Amino acid sequence: MDPTTDRAEGRPSPEAPEPQPAKDGHWSPFSTRRARWAWGLMAVFTAIYFIVAVLTSAEFAEFAATMILGLPLGVYMGLGLIISGLVITRVYLAKIEN
Repeated sequence: MDPTTDRAEGRPSPEAPEPQPAKDGHWSPFSTRRARWAWGLMAVFTAIYFIVAVLTSAEFAEFAATMILGLPLGVYMGLGLIISGLVITRVYLAKIEN
């Protein structure tokens, strides 16, 4: 049974809100500013992720194994990926708080 109808008689209750027409009739995941920021930041993180993934793959093993301050470059790239994820999350949270 529809919650906006009177249970006893099946007619709309007086406090039921009037149905509102949709603004444009078509919803898009890019329709809000928050969604555009989320998709954009996801694209940035995806690009960073795949760059790090390629540079630490078997074909670039010698490059990723380059020692810097006693650790391979691949370790620094992995840490950079984690830090970039935290920064991107903070940017998104700061944006939606406004």
